Amino acid sequence: MKPDLELEAWREQWQADAVVPADLRRKVERGSRNMRLLLAVEVLITVVMGGGSTLWAAMDPHTEMVVLSAAIWLFLGAAWTFAVVQRRGTWSPVAVSTAEFLDLSIRRCRSRLASSRFGAVLYFAEMAFCLTWIYWDPAQRRPLAAIIFGVATPVFLMGLARYRRNTRAELERLLELQRHRE
Repeated sequence: MKPDLELEAWREQWQADAVVPADLRRKVERGSRNMRLLLAVEVLITVVMGGGSTLWAAMDPHTEMVVLSAAIWLFLGAAWTFAVVQRRGTWSPVAVSTAEFLDLSIRRCRSRLASSRFGAVLYFAEMAFCLTWIYWDPAQRRPLAAIIFGVATPVFLMGLARYRRNTRAELERLLELQRHRE
């Protein structure tokens, strides 16, 4: 079978095309802004939660406060490690081409899906730790914590399911576009 040289030439031109469709460019730029905003929120959470727990443990150096502070830093470290690894290669396109902007959008969707899975695991690990920590001392039983987690967990799971469904749909659209463009 003889290859279609004209079709192959068009494909190469499309992949090297420096004119990126405006909607794709805006989507990537919006995603970059959101990534910077999320990074700022993560820094703020680290300062408030990590710094606050360290200060609290320093002011009240009982074993349970030190354990709480250490656990918070452990969870923050896990979250930061995962975030740094997931963001690698997703900040900006390598080249100004439609193909690269599309590839970047696909990498970002896959990263968001992986992050949502990690976030769910981290949520349940933190919930298990918090409930164990709160109820460790029988004299300190606080039913409010269990009620809060009892309400927050279904809300979190419904939001996560919706987010994952929308992200998977977006990924499918991007992959379909990529298949048609190749």
